[in-house]
Amino acid sequence: MTPSPSDLADRDHGMAPSPKARLVAIAHPRDDIEAQLITNLLADAGIEAMVTGGSLAGFRAEAPANVCVVVRAADADAAREALAAVRPTVDEADVGDDLSSESEPPQRRIIDTIFPATIALGSIVTLGIVGLWLAGFRSLQASPLDFVIAFGMLGLLWLLWQKRQA
Repeated sequence: MTPSPSDLADRDHGMAPSPKARLVAIAHPRDDIEAQLITNLLADAGIEAMVTGGSLAGFRAEAPANVCVVVRAADADAAREALAAVRPTVDEADVGDDLSSESEPPQRRIIDTIFPATIALGSIVTLGIVGLWLAGFRSLQASPLDFVIAFGMLGLLWLLWQKRQA
């Protein structure tokens, strides 16, 4: 169980805490679960710490809170060192592209050819039919709504293609 602020500050000093018993925030985790992990880590290092601003009695409203881990001022440096010792370090040699410069370019798939061809063919056919309709071709049974739908579908195909390319 995590000690209360008054327990942590007054344990060795009676009712009036001394300046050395002042509490110092050493970490500001995202939530109370991460804060509890930090508190457990510090307890393993022999440093007494507590969490403030966490959830109350397991109630998780997911409301923003200012969660922090506090320790006595006298233990602050040791607590920071204990936290720094377990922080993951990033080796700069491991950061970067997963692909080597000598790797082959990705294989072109059939859909990479079909999508643009479909858009181009659909545009040509739709524009041709619009031209015939505007010229008054008698046997063409189309309404303006048909052309709106056709161009809308072509636009949708083009948007899908652009999203795939991104």
